[in-house]
Amino acid sequence: MVVRSSDGEKLGKVTHIEPGTFEIEKGLFFKEEYRVRYDEVADVRDGEVFLMHGREQLAGARGAAVGGGAPLGKGEEIRVPLAEEEVTVGKSVHEVGRVKVTKEVVTEQQQVAVPVAREVVHVERVPASGERPAASDTLFEEGSISVPIREERAEVSTRPVVKEELRIGKDVIQERQTAQATVRREKADVRTEGDVARERGRGEPEAIPPEEPPIERATGTGGRRR
Repeated sequence: MVVRSSDGEKLGKVTHIEPGTFEIEKGLFFKEEYRVRYDEVADVRDGEVFLMHGREQLAGARGAAVGGGAPLGKGEEIRVPLAEEEVTVGKSVHEVGRVKVTKEVVTEQQQVAVPVAREVVHVERVPASGERPAASDTLFEEGSISVPIREERAEVSTRPVVKEELRIGKDVIQERQTAQATVRREKADVRTEGDVARERGRGEPEAIPPEEPPIERATGTGGRRR
């Protein structure tokens, strides 16, 4: 990881870490490897370490290089975490459509046969039978008699009647969907420099021996054949 000062100056890369400190490589800024405590780290973002000190303050501490003559003590174990992203699946409800029911009023003509009755006038003259005394108050008076003639007529009215109904129901169907996500994981490449004795740790693959060069064989023509 790249280490920068509080004002963004690139100091170098981390070369060694310990339980309480880590070392910055020597380069243009530090003439020797420089040791930094973890409590001097202000932030870690975008794969880079930012210290709490500025460029000028660190420039005065260039002489605080890491000494190489410390005595060997009990072996220390340094743990480097390797992170890996896992996919977390959740569910949310979204509206995907609607059912819209529209009612229209349709007008049509219907004919209904209704039986009706009416009165018909008929007049008949017949001779009077016998002699009946006539009423004295109606003799020789002019006037008219009105006889009403009636008939039945059909009267039409309407009333609403429910003939059918629409029933809209919803069912829940279970199905599977395939969701994709891009995940990241960290891999560690462990290498040694110099004359370092190293034992293969638990879970570490065995080293592949280097391929041996082909054996040269002498030929009868004075040359060599592989």
